[in-house]
Amino acid sequence: MDDELIRLRHELHGIPEASGQEIKTAARVAEWLGGCDHHGMVTDVGGHGVAVFFDGPVTGETLLFRADLDGVPVAEMTGSPYASTHKGLAHACGHDGHMAILCGLARTLSEVPPARGRVVLLFQPAEETGAGADAVIQDPRFQGFIPDRVFSLHNLPGKPLGQVCVPDRLFACASLGMDIHLSGTPSHAAWPEHGHSPMPIVQALLSDEELLGREQGGPFFMTTVTHLQMGSPGFGVSPGEARIQLTLRAEADAYLDYRMSLIKKKMGERAGLLGLGCEVMVTNEFPGTPVDPEVAAEVVEAASRAGLDVASLSEPMRWSEDFGWFTHRYPGVMVGLGAGEGPQLHNADYNFPDALIEPGVVLFSAIVRHFLRSTPM
Repeated sequence: MDDELIRLRHELHGIPEASGQEIKTAARVAEWLGGCDHHGMVTDVGGHGVAVFFDGPVTGETLLFRADLDGVPVAEMTGSPYASTHKGLAHACGHDGHMAILCGLARTLSEVPPARGRVVLLFQPAEETGAGADAVIQDPRFQGFIPDRVFSLHNLPGKPLGQVCVPDRLFACASLGMDIHLSGTPSHAAWPEHGHSPMPIVQALLSDEELLGREQGGPFFMTTVTHLQMGSPGFGVSPGEARIQLTLRAEADAYLDYRMSLIKKKMGERAGLLGLGCEVMVTNEFPGTPVDPEVAAEVVEAASRAGLDVASLSEPMRWSEDFGWFTHRYPGVMVGLGAGEGPQLHNADYNFPDALIEPGVVLFSAIVRHFLRSTPM
């Protein structure tokens, strides 16, 4: 294993930062890249993003490889000697490993540049909120390195260690968050009829299996209640307000929007019948992560030639990835890299396996050689 890249991952693991606040992380990545023989670097892209370029001797396609900078708002419980030093934050999604892999690719390209074209390595901010990729794309400086193809990977607990899992249609589902605020009037708990309580609406929502997507058949859709608060703790007051937070997931972006609109409409109608106000905010929007089938087939070929274990990913991940903002616009693919058995992503004891760094670098290097060989395919 590559001790230098492992030490880098451990260092990054110890300084996780919230989405949009990745100052130390971006600085450390830029410092590492500064030691490579690259052909240009741009910082503060789409926030704290860092992009570095490696050019071949002749013109050709531009390939973009992305890693993510941000941590997760979880208190780490790995017991690792290099555990998070930032309270309430952890690299429980493995972004530290993704960054180490891309830094390894930078070192490889520094030693052996692409035979033609350009390779862009993007260290993207704010993946966990779904805002980072789109912010990068909207940054005017992105116009200077618009890609022809885009690539990324994500570690997958539960899949064989080092296995390259290539999706055949979609890597991850679309999702969004709904923050619903119901406002009425409180009353004495002995006379709840004299107030306007949100309790009936909350009860109706939680028991509405059709609205929440628990019915069998039809397109995949699910709703998870992630937060519920009604009134204040106590026994003498019937509550006059409530806040409900939901996460909605679906394979198709359009179907997700339809179900979100349906919930919003039903909640508004029910609130109106009981004389309550209803405000709904939609946030943390992630598109689905589609795959270009031709690019995916070529990634399978490149990975197989590099001696990697390759498997098909027939069902998309239920969780979401903002790399979909890229693959909706540019041909590309996001693949999974098996992390073996162990804790799931976002668990407090999750720790990216060091053994995945080397196959990740091998995979990305093979993709560069495949697409940017000396003569076009």
